[in-house]
Amino acid sequence: MLKDAEAALEELGKVGAEETIYREVGEILIKSKKDDVQKELSEKKETYSLRIKTLERQEERIIKRAQELQAQIQQALTGGNAG
Repeated sequence: MLKDAEAALEELGKVGAEETIYREVGEILIKSKKDDVQKELSEKKETYSLRIKTLERQEERIIKRAQELQAQIQQALTGGNAG
């Protein structure tokens, strides 16, 4: 989705201000102003970027927690064999 928004913004940059622009709304295309479409796409791009960063942080925390649990299990297994 992020790459789609980036590609659309890039193509939109190639279009003149007076060109006819259509944006997809559900199953139909609606005539829109270039500035409005650019603003909407920029906002979507920012939202997608924030979501990606949030998911990356969550992934890091989950991996760290999994490693901690793995270490605890390993310690319990080796500690249980010694006793």
